[in-house]
Amino acid sequence: MRLAIIGFGFLGRNLLKIIWEKMSLIREIDKDFLIVGAANSKGYIYNGDGLNVERLITTKDISKLSGFRAEPALNLIKNDLCDIIVEATPTNINDGEPGLTHIRLALSKGIHVITPNKGPLVLAFRELTELAKKNDCDLLYEGAVAGAIPIFSLVRECLQGDKIIRLYGILNGTTNYILSRMFFEEISFEIALKEAQEKGIAERDPSYDVDGIDAACKIVILSNALMGRDVKINDVERVSIRGITQEAISLAKKANYAIKLIGTINKRLEVAPKLIPINHPLCVHGTLNAIHLETDLAREITLVGYGAGKETISAILNDIITVLKRRTRK
Repeated sequence: MRLAIIGFGFLGRNLLKIIWEKMSLIREIDKDFLIVGAANSKGYIYNGDGLNVERLITTKDISKLSGFRAEPALNLIKNDLCDIIVEATPTNINDGEPGLTHIRLALSKGIHVITPNKGPLVLAFRELTELAKKNDCDLLYEGAVAGAIPIFSLVRECLQGDKIIRLYGILNGTTNYILSRMFFEEISFEIALKEAQEKGIAERDPSYDVDGIDAACKIVILSNALMGRDVKINDVERVSIRGITQEAISLAKKANYAIKLIGTINKRLEVAPKLIPINHPLCVHGTLNAIHLETDLAREITLVGYGAGKETISAILNDIITVLKRRTRK
């Protein structure tokens, strides 16, 4: 199968490196597997016989390579130049673009899609999954929620007979880092946020994280994918962590609790600071994420792992391997 990476930024570049390292494993599943395309916002590079991966990995700007086409990445899809795309353009929860157009077109043409891009999934989950079903292709998105934690794979493969009753967890590493620093170092929210920004954990404008928008996006995706709902971002009630004081953290700590930003899927959908017992498996610190499932048969399961960064490559690679295994059997 022929793979194209659309969105050749941090994730796309690191994915390419890992695919190159794992190529012998991948070729055991599909001996004809090729990486044929890579695209950024300026255009794309394509070779039907396979790209020179070693050269791509060492090139800072692919637009400087010979053969680079200053054309929309959409052409890789329009012209049937690939069988699978990894859509890794930046998340845009306002209109989902450019990822939504890439994914829609790919699925309409029967091209498999793997994406860590939350925007299209938040805005058009049902439409996209129905499009994939109609055209007999895969839409996988393990990397879109909680990075390396295999929540969708676990439910799809290991809990097929279970009904999920409730789900809640820490779904944003930036806020968990800030609250952890406040808990352990007894510093204010403002100082912890500034520290997170200096370390590159928080953006200059931290509202997407600290106001619960990122976690709410993940709650929408989890609700729709795992519990068959059809909810939108406005269905999620949000409470920011900006108002949490060091005094509140200290009082909680004395009572053997920690304050964490928790996303909850129950009768209500919510992202809000909650008191979590310090001995609860969900009470993880630093940039870790954690998801707690309650089901009718397995009862309670907690998953803990890294929610962003290079670890997300694990989820994307697993989705690629899943598609190859499914489709090379046919």
